[in-house]
Amino acid sequence: MDSRTEMKEDENLRSIPVDPVGLRKYVIELLDSLSSVKSHGKRVSILGEAGVHLRCLGDLKEAEQVLREALRIINEEQLGARREFQNKIRLGHVLQYQGKFKVSNALFEEVVAACRVNDELSSLLPFALQHAGKNLFDQNRFSEALPFFAEAMELRLKNDAPEDQIKSSARAIERTKALLQN
Repeated sequence: MDSRTEMKEDENLRSIPVDPVGLRKYVIELLDSLSSVKSHGKRVSILGEAGVHLRCLGDLKEAEQVLREALRIINEEQLGARREFQNKIRLGHVLQYQGKFKVSNALFEEVVAACRVNDELSSLLPFALQHAGKNLFDQNRFSEALPFFAEAMELRLKNDAPEDQIKSSARAIERTKALLQN
């Protein structure tokens, strides 16, 4: 992992780049690499990663553009539900940061529901739940967010998820409970 992509999470459960200047250079390199990439799947991977980093940098309009481009390629080239829903989660997160909650709420509802019923998407469920929870958290809907974080944590523990994902769910639960007690 490139150290320029290192993040920390603030009290609002938002990812903040440790090295914003380095991350911006990394994103420029990623997007520049698209000119030599022929594989549709690789292009989607690069666009998806760039979209996440652009969101964290606060470049929300560009983040939305690259993620919509990734979704366009996925749909045109029929690259599968997993890639589609992974990038819908990323787009939902960008829309959340833009304060477009009506759209982000609908998108997260769609994604969580699909992950619950589609075996191909079931491994994305903890990711979908965590981000749907963050979407609700951002709207100060803490009592609604908490069950999403709790279920994400339960699934992550059950599936031996990476430590950083378990810690992220634990921090979200702890922060949400603290705000509910105020």
